[in-house]
Amino acid sequence: MRITPMRDGIAVPLSHCVWEATDNSVPSSNDNGEFVGSGVGSSPVTATCGGDVTSASALVSPTANPSAIRITSGGTYGGNWSSADPKVPAVTILTNDPVILRNATITGRGDLIVVYGRNGGANVTIDNVTGIALDPGVTGQGRGTFLGAERISHLSVTHCTMRGVSFGVYIVSSTLASLQIRDNVARDLEDRKSDGHGGFLLNQRLPGHLIQLNNVSLPNGGEIAWNQMINSDGASSVEDIINFYESRGSAGKPVRIHDNYLEGGFSAGLTTSYYTGAGIQLDGESNDPSKANGFVMIANNTLVHLAGDGISIAAGHDIYVIGNRIVSCGKDSSGRWIANPGSNALGMWNYYKTNQYFNNYIANNSGGLVKPDANGNPSPGNIYAPSASGSLNNVVNTNAFEQPCLVGSHLNLAAESIERNRWLSTVAEAGELLGDQH
Repeated sequence: MRITPMRDGIAVPLSHCVWEATDNSVPSSNDNGEFVGSGVGSSPVTATCGGDVTSASALVSPTANPSAIRITSGGTYGGNWSSADPKVPAVTILTNDPVILRNATITGRGDLIVVYGRNGGANVTIDNVTGIALDPGVTGQGRGTFLGAERISHLSVTHCTMRGVSFGVYIVSSTLASLQIRDNVARDLEDRKSDGHGGFLLNQRLPGHLIQLNNVSLPNGGEIAWNQMINSDGASSVEDIINFYESRGSAGKPVRIHDNYLEGGFSAGLTTSYYTGAGIQLDGESNDPSKANGFVMIANNTLVHLAGDGISIAAGHDIYVIGNRIVSCGKDSSGRWIANPGSNALGMWNYYKTNQYFNNYIANNSGGLVKPDANGNPSPGNIYAPSASGSLNNVVNTNAFEQPCLVGSHLNLAAESIERNRWLSTVAEAGELLGDQH
């Protein structure tokens, strides 16, 4: 790429200028106004001519991925994008200007959508988009994320469909003025690493999540609602389905996680018993009040078919778990136990022993989780609450576990499908439209 600086409409002699690229790993300068692509990405390039300085933005795209797109200016974008290179996202957003992705289909062997904001953070809306993660075809590499965002200030993900991704929505190191993740559908999340030949490596995972907030602050609160995830036995792998790691709302403006349907929390391909996932997990080991989890409302969600815990408050303060339905029968369709012997429907346990564990509340939840006892017989696992404390106001109130999976001493696996139908009826009554509508 050759660049010519202009002064008052007249070209400045190239020999009078000093040329520089901010990031030499992307375009490198030949010191004569010519820049050569040396890596995929975007970087400002600058010409200093006498006492004047002028600059432009250079974008280097991979020729092997003509269907991938890099967005460096605001606007509305729609279409079909893909990437056959596991190292190259199908869509990369590199601007703080408002960007809308709408009515799109995205496939890739790596990440599908990646957002890198600067300073104040990116402003991104993703609506009516289908994302399909493909086998990377590289030994030891996992499938891509539907959306990975860093330094983002506004995010809305609505009416999207995700298939085979390792992560659905992953947000890191951000302060968000607004967050909405709503009316999305995910199927068969996959966090196992590829064997490079269309299969998976045993006991090797990323591990992935449907939604994870990692070091995210939401001073105005946020909403995660009416999302449906269904994972199939033997064809899916995920860790915590929804995970908050050192992320928080604010007093009077909590992050609201409500009316979601999460079915299938387990990992295929494990030959050892170290699965530690939960349906919804509050996580993190910080004693810093500005970092610890806090001000999260988890209400009216339905969690079904889990190998681990249902909802666990392992870290944080001012977290409310109210009116959720956890129905997990503990076995797959072949009759094999998937549930861990130590799993419970609800947990209140200051796992990291931090001083930021207080004002947590669990009440009015129902259903029941079944796990194997020492003899392999069905046994209810309701609540594990060693950190309940009157002095710290960590309270477990009335919860009604009627155990629909247990009929006497026998399992009733049909109880789980009943919960799915019940939730879908609730969706219809609320008038919610799920998944990509374009």
